[in-house]
Formats: sequence, structure tokens, C-alpha cells
Amino acid sequence: MAGAGGNRWTGQLRHFLRDFLGYAGRRGIAAAAYVAAAALFEGLGLILIVPLLGIVIGTPHGGRLDNAAKAAFNALGLERPFAQLALLLGLFGVLMIVRAMVMAARDVRVAELQSGFVEALRTRIVERLAAARWDRLAQLRHARVTHVMSGDIARIGAMAYQTLQCTIAAILLLVQGVLVFVLAPALASIVAGLVIAAGLLLFPGARKMHRLGGAVTGANISLLGMTANFLGGLKLALSQNLQEPFVAEFRHALHEQTRQQVDAMRRQTQRRLALATFSALAAAAVVLVGFGALDVSPPVLIALLVIMTRMIGPVAQIQAGVQQIAFALPVFETVVELERDLAALPGERPVAETINLPDGPIVFHDVSFLHPDENGDGSQARGVTHVSLTIRPGELIGIAGPSGAGKTTFADLLVGLFSPQHGRIAIGGVALSGLALPAWRDRVSYISQDPFLFHDTIRRNLSWANPRAGEAEMWQALALAGADDLVRRMAQGLDTMVGERGALVSGGERQRLALARAVLRQPRLLVLDEATNALDVAGERDVIERLRAIAPRPAIVIIAHRPESIALCDRVLRFEAGRCIGDTPLVEGMAAPGAPLIVARQ
Repeated sequence: MAGAGGNRWTGQLRHFLRDFLGYAGRRGIAAAAYVAAAALFEGLGLILIVPLLGIVIGTPHGGRLDNAAKAAFNALGLERPFAQLALLLGLFGVLMIVRAMVMAARDVRVAELQSGFVEALRTRIVERLAAARWDRLAQLRHARVTHVMSGDIARIGAMAYQTLQCTIAAILLLVQGVLVFVLAPALASIVAGLVIAAGLLLFPGARKMHRLGGAVTGANISLLGMTANFLGGLKLALSQNLQEPFVAEFRHALHEQTRQQVDAMRRQTQRRLALATFSALAAAAVVLVGFGALDVSPPVLIALLVIMTRMIGPVAQIQAGVQQIAFALPVFETVVELERDLAALPGERPVAETINLPDGPIVFHDVSFLHPDENGDGSQARGVTHVSLTIRPGELIGIAGPSGAGKTTFADLLVGLFSPQHGRIAIGGVALSGLALPAWRDRVSYISQDPFLFHDTIRRNLSWANPRAGEAEMWQALALAGADDLVRRMAQGLDTMVGERGALVSGGERQRLALARAVLRQPRLLVLDEATNALDVAGERDVIERLRAIAPRPAIVIIAHRPESIALCDRVLRFEAGRCIGDTPLVEGMAAPGAPLIVARQ
């Protein structure tokens, strides 16, 4: 099992690196060049320490660096130690300034890579969401998507940052190792062995950090789901004093998550302490061996001590980075799994591609669509079966039937959210599939029983459906929905905020605003799925009468349980157990106020 766990986290790491490097491309090469340049300038600055110390102490070590420095001094005519020291200090200062400039450019490139990768991931998820079939999206937990788009991808951004920092540290470590070899080849093998030994401290805890990361990721999703459920039912909970059980459950889950995070931090701290202790002892051992056994000169010993002290930083960075990357890898896996779940079926066209659909009737020919058996017990699946009918342009159709009869599934097929599993839907003789789907959706307005309003102004909510609509067209649509007087009474008018999901207006007002938005779209088909049930009978009748008067009138399909709503339609389609068992025109004059629902028999 341990081997399987190790293979899992290393496999996830390879997947992440492949994805990140694939995004980085040329930008990654440019960033790597800046990283290498910064490391090179730092290395040159460290090399200058040896001749500087030789001048200050007065005991040159006589190696190649001293010989090169003497040759340069002679060529420049610098004989006095003060002049030589001034030259070396000036050169050191220039190197440090150039290094600082290169590091600044490097940090900008690294930040661009990290932020760009996060942006690319979020964009990729949104594009997959927009391209996915509705029957797939309907099965997704909103908390899962929300968590991936916020916390999970933010943690992946931190993981990308740690990857970049580990790369920088590795390059610095390589340059510093070369410097040790240049200064003291005999000690270089000892230092290399110590660095490798320090590296071995990195990986034993990575598997445990990976397991902890998976547990914390699962806890985060659970907490987000609980929060969403609580906010959704907060009004009900407060009205019945039932909020305490949720608080207790939330407190327990939060405590467990905190315990796991503290455990992860404890492990990182312990390994950091072990690495610091090992590094201090290793540096002391190198100096003692160099001084006592290899007779290394004091300037070189001091330079080696400085370099090894600076090597502790990159090693510690790599150690911490590997731990944090292992901790965050399960998050990357959740994003990959979500992308896989959202992947569109083969052959689906991008939403942006459309064709011009001809005018004509909507024809269902032996259409069936059944939802998956959610219980897995072989019970009757929900949906519609063998539906054949025609809806002509401008018709006002009522859909009646008991709950679960297939009315909403029929509406979803009508607007192109679902594709038939059997049979064919055609618009003006063109099959509703492929490029015809986005073209049809461009001409459809759909309002559900609980219409969605953005947490924004009325103006922005209306313009979402038709960005080209002017203010006069907005007021016309509001008047048709019977919402113009309501908006005029508001202090900010069209610029009034409606709150989260329209929480600052009543249910009936929310439905009227949604209807105005749908009409503003100027659709060929308008579908109202219990979209006026929050209005009283008189208000609903007034809205439907206004819709009847639209010229030219789109095809209108009204799903309703009220007989008074159905009575205003040209035809009634009655569904039961997924089948359309009746298609009848209404008797003339039965739309009078208070008239009973009577249909002509055929």
C-alpha cells in the first residue's frame, strides 16, 4: 500500500509538472534564463570574497583566483592594496546591483508564470463548464465547482509558486556547488555528499504530507457544502430555531480540519529544524576538515563557510517546497477530475459556431429522453417517451400534468438543454443538433420556477439577456412584465441592486423582472416553467394577456398547475408518466375570468 501511495503522489507530480511546463513554454525558458543569470552574478560576487579577504588579511592563498587577480592588478597598474581593494569592492558593488536588477526581472517573470497558470486553469474550467452538456452539469455539486474555482486553484497557484522557487533554489545550489569545486576541489566531494544526505531528508515525509493534503482537501469541500446548505436554508433554520445542530456539525468538521492542518505544519517544522541542525554541523565539519586535514588557507575557508551558509537557504527552500507541493497535489487531482467530468462528448461543436435557422414549426418526432436511474433499484426513470407533436410559430401552448410527469424534461428538450436519446427534434425542418443547437439557443428565452437574478443592478440583469438593448427597450420590457411601476418606485430605478439571487425583492417581483429580461431578448420561443406561480391569479392573467398581445408573437410554452393559467392558451398538452396523452385546443371564450378549464374533445 505504501508503494501504491508513493506511485500515486509521484504520478500526480509528473502530471502537474507536465501541465505547468506545457503552459510555461517560451515564457518558462525566459524565466529560467533570468534565474540562471541571477545565480551567475551571485556566484561571481561570492568568488570575489577570496581575493578581498586575501588583501584585508594580508595572506593570499596563492591559488588560481589570486593569480588572476594579480594579473589584473598589474595590467591596471594597481600596486597599493588600498587601490586593489577599492577596485574589487567597486566590482563587487556593480555585480550586486546588476544581480538585483536581474532578480527583479526574474521575480516579475515568475509572478507572471504563476498568475498566468492560475488564470489559464480557471479559464479552462469555465470553458469546459460552458461547453459541457446540461445533463452532466445537472449532476455536479455546486460546492465542488465553487471550491475548485476559488480555494483549490488558489492552492495550485501556491504550488506553482513553490515549484518555481524550488527551481530557483536548485539552480542557486548548482552554482554554489561549482564555486565550492573551484575554491577547494578536495572538499567539493565532501560538500556534495552532505548536500545529497540533506536531500534524503526531503522525501520520507512527502508521502505523509500528500495523505494529509488529501484529507484537508476533502474536509474543505465538505465545509463548503455545509456552508452552502446552511445559507440556503438559513431562513427556515432561524424560523424554527434549528441552527444549533448545524453549528455543532460545522464546529466538529472545522476542528478536524484545523487538527490536520496543524499536523501538517508540525511535520514541516520538525523537518526544517532537522535540516537546520544538520546544516550547521555539516558546515562546521567542512571547516574543521579543511583546516586540520587539507591545510586550506583562511580566505578560502571563510569563503567556503559563507558559501555553505548560503547553501542552507536553497536546501531549506527545496525541502519546504517539496513538502508543500506534496500537500497540495490532491487539490490538483480534484481539478483534473472536474475537467474530466466536464469534458464534452466527442463531436460536440463549440458554442460560438452557429448557423441561420429558417422560420418554421418546432417538430418532435417520436422523441424519448430518460434520466439516469438515480436510485439504482431499477425503478421507473424520469423523463419523456415517444413524444410526437408540432408547435407552430406564435402559438401559445399550455403544458399540464402531475408532478414528475415529464413537463420540465419536455421543456429542457425544447430549448436544447437535452438531446433526444431516441427520435428527432427539428426547427423549420432543420434537425436540432450540431451547429443548429447554439443557433436555436440564441433565439430562446427560458424562465424557471425560481428565476435567477445576479447580485447586481436591475439594468445589468436586463442587459445580460440583450447587451445591445437601450433604456427605452428596457422600460418597454418592464412594462410588458408589469414591473415598470415597481422599478420607478425604487430610489435608484434601473440602478437598484436586487441582492444575491434577487433576495432584496419579493418572489413575484423577481419573476416579473426575469420575464422582462426574457422578453428583452426578442426570442422565437419563450418557455415559462411555473414562472408566474408567485403572482396572484389576477396578476398572472394580466401578464399572460400582455404576452398574447406581443406582435410579432413568439411561440410561448407555459408549464403551470393553475387551471386559470392553462385556460388562456391556444392548446393544452397534457403529460402523464412521461407521455403526452393529450393535445387539445381550448374552446373559444373559455379564457374569460373565472371560466372553468374545459377542452374540446377530439
